[in-house]
Amino acid sequence: MFEKKYCIEDLEDVVLSSGEIESILQNMASKISDDYQSLNLTILTIMNGSLYMTVDLIRMLKVSCQIESIKVNSYVGDEQNEGEFFISNDDMAFLKGRDVLVVDEIFDSGITMKRVLEKLKLTSGLSSIRSAVLLMKNRIRDIDYIPDYIGINVEDDFLVGYGLDFFGNYRDLPSIGILKSDKMGGLNTR
Repeated sequence: MFEKKYCIEDLEDVVLSSGEIESILQNMASKISDDYQSLNLTILTIMNGSLYMTVDLIRMLKVSCQIESIKVNSYVGDEQNEGEFFISNDDMAFLKGRDVLVVDEIFDSGITMKRVLEKLKLTSGLSSIRSAVLLMKNRIRDIDYIPDYIGINVEDDFLVGYGLDFFGNYRDLPSIGILKSDKMGGLNTR
Protein backbone atom coordinates (compact mmCIF):
# COMPACT_ATOMS: atom_id res chain seq x y z
CA MET A 1 0.00 0.00 0.00
CA PHE A 2 1.21 3.49 -0.86
CA GLU A 3 1.99 5.61 2.18
CA LYS A 4 2.06 9.40 1.86
CA LYS A 5 5.30 10.94 2.99
CA TYR A 6 3.69 14.28 3.80
CA CYS A 7 0.50 14.36 5.80
CA ILE A 8 -1.91 16.47 7.81
CA GLU A 9 -0.05 15.54 11.01
CA ASP A 10 2.79 17.78 9.76
CA LEU A 11 0.58 20.81 10.38
CA GLU A 12 0.80 22.85 13.55
CA ASP A 13 -2.72 24.14 12.95
CA VAL A 14 -5.41 23.73 10.29
CA VAL A 15 -6.43 27.18 9.07
CA LEU A 16 -9.11 26.01 6.60
CA SER A 17 -10.67 22.56 6.37
CA SER A 18 -11.65 21.09 3.02
CA GLY A 19 -15.31 21.87 3.85
CA GLU A 20 -14.49 25.50 4.59
CA ILE A 21 -12.54 25.78 1.34
CA GLU A 22 -15.50 24.33 -0.57
CA SER A 23 -17.87 26.86 1.01
CA ILE A 24 -15.57 29.78 0.19
CA LEU A 25 -15.26 28.61 -3.42
CA GLN A 26 -19.05 28.20 -3.71
CA ASN A 27 -19.50 31.86 -2.75
CA MET A 28 -16.77 32.93 -5.16
CA ALA A 29 -18.21 30.80 -7.99
CA SER A 30 -21.64 32.33 -7.48
CA LYS A 31 -20.27 35.88 -7.81
CA ILE A 32 -18.13 35.00 -10.82
CA SER A 33 -21.06 33.25 -12.51
CA ASP A 34 -23.23 36.34 -12.03
CA ASP A 35 -20.53 38.69 -13.33
CA TYR A 36 -19.59 36.58 -16.37
CA GLN A 37 -23.09 35.48 -17.39
CA SER A 38 -22.96 37.10 -20.83
CA LEU A 39 -19.18 37.25 -21.28
CA ASN A 40 -16.61 35.13 -23.07
CA LEU A 41 -14.82 33.78 -19.96
CA THR A 42 -11.34 32.32 -20.03
CA ILE A 43 -9.85 31.26 -16.74
CA LEU A 44 -6.08 31.66 -16.75
CA THR A 45 -4.66 29.65 -13.88
CA ILE A 46 -1.21 30.33 -12.48
CA MET A 47 0.49 26.96 -12.13
CA ASN A 48 1.23 24.96 -10.11
CA GLY A 49 -0.31 26.28 -6.93
CA SER A 50 -3.74 27.30 -8.18
CA LEU A 51 -4.44 24.01 -9.98
CA TYR A 52 -6.58 22.60 -7.14
CA MET A 53 -8.53 25.82 -6.69
CA THR A 54 -9.13 26.22 -10.41
CA VAL A 55 -10.42 22.69 -10.91
CA ASP A 56 -12.83 22.98 -7.98
CA LEU A 57 -13.91 26.50 -8.94
CA ILE A 58 -14.78 25.71 -12.57
CA ARG A 59 -16.90 22.75 -11.45
CA MET A 60 -18.98 25.17 -9.37
CA LEU A 61 -19.42 27.84 -12.05
CA LYS A 62 -22.80 28.24 -13.71
CA VAL A 63 -21.24 29.69 -16.88
CA SER A 64 -19.10 28.02 -19.49
CA CYS A 65 -15.46 28.89 -19.77
CA GLN A 66 -12.23 28.07 -21.47
CA ILE A 67 -9.23 27.15 -19.35
CA GLU A 68 -5.64 28.14 -19.99
CA SER A 69 -2.58 28.05 -17.76
CA ILE A 70 0.70 29.81 -17.37
CA LYS A 71 3.72 29.02 -15.26
CA VAL A 72 5.12 32.03 -13.46
CA ASN A 73 8.45 31.94 -11.71
CA SER A 74 10.70 34.40 -9.94
CA TYR A 75 13.00 31.56 -8.91
CA VAL A 76 15.96 29.89 -10.56
CA GLY A 77 16.57 26.66 -8.66
CA ASP A 78 16.10 27.52 -4.99
CA GLU A 79 17.14 31.17 -5.42
CA GLN A 80 14.56 33.94 -5.80
CA ASN A 81 15.54 36.66 -8.24
CA GLU A 82 13.77 39.86 -7.28
CA GLY A 83 14.49 41.55 -10.60
CA GLU A 84 13.67 38.65 -12.91
CA PHE A 85 10.30 37.19 -13.68
CA PHE A 86 9.54 34.32 -16.00
CA ILE A 87 6.20 33.57 -17.65
CA SER A 88 5.96 30.28 -19.51
CA ASN A 89 3.92 31.69 -22.38
CA ASP A 90 5.23 35.07 -23.50
CA ASP A 91 2.93 35.15 -26.52
CA MET A 92 -0.56 35.50 -25.09
CA ALA A 93 -2.27 36.40 -28.36
CA PHE A 94 -4.46 33.30 -27.89
CA LEU A 95 -6.42 35.35 -25.33
CA LYS A 96 -7.50 37.99 -27.87
CA GLY A 97 -11.17 38.90 -27.50
CA ARG A 98 -11.54 36.96 -24.26
CA ASP A 99 -12.74 38.05 -20.83
CA VAL A 100 -9.85 36.77 -18.75
CA LEU A 101 -10.01 35.82 -15.08
CA VAL A 102 -6.55 35.18 -13.63
CA VAL A 103 -6.71 32.65 -10.77
CA ASP A 104 -4.07 32.21 -8.08
CA GLU A 105 -4.33 30.43 -4.76
CA ILE A 106 -2.77 33.17 -2.62
CA PHE A 107 -2.18 36.90 -2.69
CA ASP A 108 0.91 37.32 -0.56
CA SER A 109 3.19 40.17 -1.67
CA GLY A 110 0.96 40.66 -4.72
CA ILE A 111 3.95 40.86 -7.05
CA THR A 112 3.10 37.72 -9.03
CA MET A 113 -0.46 38.84 -9.74
CA LYS A 114 0.61 42.40 -10.53
CA ARG A 115 3.22 41.26 -13.04
CA VAL A 116 0.89 38.77 -14.70
CA LEU A 117 -1.80 41.44 -15.07
CA GLU A 118 0.73 43.93 -16.45
CA LYS A 119 1.86 41.35 -19.00
CA LEU A 120 -1.74 40.58 -19.98
CA LYS A 121 -2.62 44.26 -20.34
CA LEU A 122 0.20 44.55 -22.87
CA THR A 123 -1.49 41.78 -24.82
CA SER A 124 -3.72 43.64 -27.25
CA GLY A 125 -7.28 42.63 -27.73
CA LEU A 126 -8.42 41.40 -24.31
CA SER A 127 -12.07 42.24 -23.71
CA SER A 128 -11.57 42.41 -19.94
CA ILE A 129 -9.27 41.21 -17.21
CA ARG A 130 -9.93 40.45 -13.52
CA SER A 131 -8.32 38.34 -10.83
CA ALA A 132 -9.44 35.83 -8.21
CA VAL A 133 -7.54 34.48 -5.21
CA LEU A 134 -8.56 31.99 -2.57
CA LEU A 135 -6.43 33.56 0.18
CA MET A 136 -5.33 37.12 0.79
CA LYS A 137 -2.72 37.55 3.48
CA ASN A 138 -3.19 40.33 6.03
CA ARG A 139 0.08 42.18 5.54
CA ILE A 140 1.59 45.44 4.34
CA ARG A 141 2.35 45.41 0.62
CA ASP A 142 4.42 47.61 -1.66
CA ILE A 143 1.69 47.48 -4.32
CA ASP A 144 -1.80 48.97 -4.25
CA TYR A 145 -3.60 46.36 -6.37
CA ILE A 146 -6.42 44.35 -4.78
CA PRO A 147 -7.83 41.22 -6.52
CA ASP A 148 -11.39 41.43 -7.82
CA TYR A 149 -12.50 38.23 -6.07
CA ILE A 150 -11.07 37.28 -2.68
CA GLY A 151 -12.08 34.07 -0.97
CA ILE A 152 -10.92 34.89 2.55
CA ASN A 153 -8.35 36.99 4.40
CA VAL A 154 -5.80 35.04 6.44
CA GLU A 155 -2.99 35.94 8.81
CA ASP A 156 0.54 36.29 7.48
CA ASP A 157 1.61 32.73 8.36
CA PHE A 158 3.50 30.26 6.20
CA LEU A 159 0.74 28.04 4.82
CA VAL A 160 0.74 24.72 3.00
CA GLY A 161 -1.91 22.49 1.48
CA TYR A 162 -4.51 22.78 -1.27
CA GLY A 163 -1.88 23.91 -3.77
CA LEU A 164 0.38 25.78 -1.37
CA ASP A 165 3.75 24.11 -1.00
CA PHE A 166 7.00 23.94 0.88
CA PHE A 167 9.69 23.11 -1.69
CA GLY A 168 7.09 21.36 -3.83
CA ASN A 169 5.65 19.30 -0.97
CA TYR A 170 2.24 19.41 0.76
CA ARG A 171 0.31 20.75 -2.27
CA ASP A 172 -1.92 17.67 -2.19
CA LEU A 173 -3.26 18.17 1.35
CA PRO A 174 -7.04 18.70 1.22
CA SER A 175 -6.91 21.45 3.85
CA ILE A 176 -4.71 24.50 4.43
CA GLY A 177 -2.58 24.85 7.52
CA ILE A 178 0.54 26.12 9.21
CA LEU A 179 3.48 23.77 8.78
CA LYS A 180 5.20 22.64 12.00
CA SER A 181 8.55 24.39 12.41
CA ASP A 182 10.43 21.09 12.76
CA LYS A 183 9.19 20.15 9.25
CA MET A 184 10.81 23.29 7.82
CA GLY A 185 14.29 22.24 8.87
CA GLY A 186 15.10 25.58 10.47
CA LEU A 187 14.42 27.54 7.29
CA ASN A 188 13.14 31.07 7.68
CA THR A 189 10.01 31.22 5.54
CA ARG A 190 9.45 34.95 5.81
